[in-house]
Amino acid sequence: MKKKKLLLNILKGFFIPFSLFLVLVLLSLNKGEPKARMQLIAVGIITSSIIGFKPIYDYDVWSVKKKIFIHSICMLLTVYPALIISTWYDTTKVSGYFIALASFILFGLVAATIGYLVSKHVLKNVPK
Repeated sequence: MKKKKLLLNILKGFFIPFSLFLVLVLLSLNKGEPKARMQLIAVGIITSSIIGFKPIYDYDVWSVKKKIFIHSICMLLTVYPALIISTWYDTTKVSGYFIALASFILFGLVAATIGYLVSKHVLKNVPK
């Protein structure tokens, strides 16, 4: 897979689900619940980011370590801000930002561990 195709797959993977969430947000504009709207936007960004950046793992030119590093940076740049705008954390205090970051890191480690174990033991596609 070439870099141009990788970028195109990432963009398609991100914008298709995000468009669906955007439609839901637009449909909820008249409902008068801004907190729920921000949570829906955050879920849309998080879901779209996870789906959108999946093609990174199909790019065979990079090592597994580089794929994980690039994916982690992409998640940090998209998911962490989504957590901040989600209203799930008290961002009126600095501690809210740190709690959001800690939950981001913890969840990421758990998800990465599960993904690695499934890839290694079930799919058997982790290079030695």
